[in-house]
Amino acid sequence: MSAPQTPSERALLVGRAQAKFDAIRVDYPPQTSAMAILDEVRIAGLYREPDIPCGGAMIVAPTGAGKTETIKGLRRILNSNATEGQIPLLHVEIDKAGTADSVPTSILKALGAARPEAGSEKTRWPRAIAEIVNRRVELIVFDEFDLAAKRPTMSGPIATGIRQQIMDAEIAPVVFVGSEAADTVFAQVPALRGRLDDSADLSPMLWSVPEDQNLFLKFVSNLDQAMVDANLVKCESGFAGDTFAHPLWQASGGRLRPICKIARHAMSSVIRESRDYISREDLALAVDTLPNNEKSCSRNPFLTGVG
Repeated sequence: MSAPQTPSERALLVGRAQAKFDAIRVDYPPQTSAMAILDEVRIAGLYREPDIPCGGAMIVAPTGAGKTETIKGLRRILNSNATEGQIPLLHVEIDKAGTADSVPTSILKALGAARPEAGSEKTRWPRAIAEIVNRRVELIVFDEFDLAAKRPTMSGPIATGIRQQIMDAEIAPVVFVGSEAADTVFAQVPALRGRLDDSADLSPMLWSVPEDQNLFLKFVSNLDQAMVDANLVKCESGFAGDTFAHPLWQASGGRLRPICKIARHAMSSVIRESRDYISREDLALAVDTLPNNEKSCSRNPFLTGVG
């Protein structure tokens, strides 16, 4: 691999490599199980008897545990079999405003409706419901549901509005996704929590639990090999080996997103410098670039003397 001669050539090479990395799909059994649970909720909604309210499920896990990728993975599968104009899985992100009238607006945005914020809450809900029916939505996922807890006085109305307007009205099953703060919303609306038929476990992998440790080692080993298979690096770097495995777990806290961010940044360093594999120094630099809210240790475990 010859080094690019200009900054623009180097940027092109690294950018293409990052795009290839982002397309990598590594099997992670808890994520596969979570996708299956959500699909079961969708199918149960399709086959329920008339006049029976729709059920739902929840995924509550820390930031970076793979919640959003689970939703995107199922959406990719459902979209591949969707009819023209259909949105089988509607992925709605709760607005940071955290108000009851922002919910139908968020739904309309997710549906791609024109002027989603137009009108009052009273008129936006009927618009949102009509669009959901028109696009033949089979499952609605409310992501970042923990944002509803940022304004405690609005948590109840937001959750109740979703239950009444969608679940009780037999429109579609609903999945709530968020960090641990979402639990405070469910606590305020026990009628909603009682409607949720299942939950998916995407807890971080714990090094002290043998099953979790084995799961972690298999995931990072497969990610290491996937980068070779994608011709991003020439040989495996030994993510699952004694030298890198535990520091990588320390830095990521056993969560998928930080693991992938660390690997992606380290791979980019290798591409820039036209080397063959990821080194400890690459991983140390990658850990330093993690956002503070995704760091799981106060000191960089890849630096000399830290382990």
